[in-house]
Amino acid sequence: MLAEYDELDAVGSAYVEHLSDTDLRTLVGADGVTVEEQDRRVQALRRQPALVLDVLARPATVDALLNLAGTTGRRSERLTFVSPFLVFAAAVHRTAADLGQTYYTTERSGPRLRVPVFDSADLAAYLALARRRLFLIDLLASFTRVSSGVAWTKTSGGWQRRRWNELDPLRLAALLDAVPEDQKPGVWRRMGDLALFLTGVFPDRATPSGPFDSNRLARLTGLSRPPEDDDPLDLLERFGARWYLIAAERALAQTSTTAELRDAAEHFHQARRVLNAVTDRYLFPLSNDWFTPPS
Repeated sequence: MLAEYDELDAVGSAYVEHLSDTDLRTLVGADGVTVEEQDRRVQALRRQPALVLDVLARPATVDALLNLAGTTGRRSERLTFVSPFLVFAAAVHRTAADLGQTYYTTERSGPRLRVPVFDSADLAAYLALARRRLFLIDLLASFTRVSSGVAWTKTSGGWQRRRWNELDPLRLAALLDAVPEDQKPGVWRRMGDLALFLTGVFPDRATPSGPFDSNRLARLTGLSRPPEDDDPLDLLERFGARWYLIAAERALAQTSTTAELRDAAEHFHQARRVLNAVTDRYLFPLSNDWFTPPS
């Protein structure tokens, strides 16, 4: 029990470090309390960071943050003055609550087409750990600003200039030949992040017509060549799990971060499916609800 409390306190502290004063005021003032009461509650969260998780466990609070309560599906009034981290935290926590109350989720069967899959209990169990929720929130927030640049690689013909971009797996993989050995685990980790982000939030981009050449990507990252008839989404999922594991194995020291990467590698499929649910419900909502009785 003490270990569980310590983990919740550590995760709560990570939340508080990410949240601005405006975020915290919005979080504790969702029920319309006075400014003085907001100040008191914010101070309480800073003293006991684990309380942030309790606040985000309240459906009314996250509904207010996502501007769902009383909006009858309209999203134009969505809060715009809070950080992306808080918005994604609300979406992930709300999805966790949703999955505990339903018996199916949806799976991609084509561009903006979904079919029901009865795996909500498995996904809810995955999200039961606070550190996994934090991992996914951090991942989503990290892609609100995408880095790019130029790297120089020494080849047999001399130095070659290559552009890289965090949203292009092939260009990102090219960094492995351009950075020092001690920086490569960071590249492997970011490649795992990108694979999870693409398969979780933009699964329709994981196609041969998108920025995903599976044979070339396997060659650049030293993985075995995939079968020609494998689904691109499944391939990128397998690649992403392997990249996370390589990042953990080649890190200079084994820490809580490398443990998280190993967990992400082992549970990549569940993490991807959770992000699919978050995306379809709250980021880019679809209206495929097969099992809702007619009103």
